[in-house]
Amino acid sequence: MQSVGFEFETEEEMLKAAKKLWTKHGISGELEMTATSNKKYRLNIYSEKTIRESILNQVPGKRTQAKAAFGTSVHELNDDE
Repeated sequence: MQSVGFEFETEEEMLKAAKKLWTKHGISGELEMTATSNKKYRLNIYSEKTIRESILNQVPGKRTQAKAAFGTSVHELNDDE
C-alpha cells in the first residue's frame, strides 16, 4: 500500500484531481478528502498499488505526507452554542 497527500487551494481543484486519478489513471484504494483549518483542501490517497511518480507529478496540488483524519472526532455546533 502507498499513501501520499496533496493540498489544494479550492475544493473544486481537489475534486477534479481525485476524479482524474480515479477514472483516468485507475487508482484504487481509498481517497480521503478533507477541509483543513487553514481553509485549504487535502486529498489523502491510500492506494492498493504503487502509483508511478510520473502520475503523481501531474497532480496540480502541493504534495504532502498523507495524514489520516478518519476515526477522529469532529465537534459539531448546535443551536444552543
